[in-house]
Amino acid sequence: MTDYSPEAWQRGLDGLADGLEADLPGRWAAAHCLDRVDSTNRQLLESSTLVPDRYEVCVAREQTAGHGRRGRAWVSSADASLTFSVARALWPDEGPDPALSLALGVGVARGLERCGFSGFGFKWPNDLVTSEGAKLGGILVEARAAREDRRAALVVGVGLNRVGADTLGVDRRVADLSRLPGPGKTALTDLLRPLLVELVQAWDGFARYGLAFVAEDYKRLDYLHGRRITVLDTGEEGIAAGIDHGDGALLLQRPEGLKRLYSGEISVRVVGDE
Repeated sequence: MTDYSPEAWQRGLDGLADGLEADLPGRWAAAHCLDRVDSTNRQLLESSTLVPDRYEVCVAREQTAGHGRRGRAWVSSADASLTFSVARALWPDEGPDPALSLALGVGVARGLERCGFSGFGFKWPNDLVTSEGAKLGGILVEARAAREDRRAALVVGVGLNRVGADTLGVDRRVADLSRLPGPGKTALTDLLRPLLVELVQAWDGFARYGLAFVAEDYKRLDYLHGRRITVLDTGEEGIAAGIDHGDGALLLQRPEGLKRLYSGEISVRVVGDE
């Protein structure tokens, strides 16, 4: 019988910080493994120890008030979901960039592929989905402003369904990692380490090179490309024609020409998807 106790969960993450340091030396400030928290993003947004050149990690067995883009609730379940956040302070000449979520989505996807999973893609601007469009997880980037006692910072939250997605009671199609072609059960540290390493490498690469750092993988993983989509906010329809690798805008092919869509303004859905 599988042990789902908080103690077993904590044992599963023993050595995470040391493992991350071995995988990617010099990039980590701290790794917090919590049994229960309202939001891993909020936990790091309030951290007073964030620095620009290293990443702080917060992983929670249970998240009670997680949220997604545009204030939507992120529904998760202890032990069945994987919820974690990564944060760092910003350099004085840095600012939030809406295209970052696309690079980080590729980073999370690369981490899953390193674990042996396949049969999924990335749906602009922040969802991981199966090849049939069922949601596996999401990414949320949040910023905090500088104050006298702390630097400006960015926090990236990731939520993934590990098992039992059909018990979450959400009003859209969802799936979990256990449904994907791949290794089946994966130990927590064996899953988290490649996810965190690839996410941080994608973040570092984006800071240096922009979306060019992930362009080829984004094209390969792009769930929307070539599909007819609806802009939920306006009812417009068209064919998704990839992204602008300069600013991350989604390109929508309509009879009158290409239209640029920006993630802070709208949501899209593939025609026929629930």
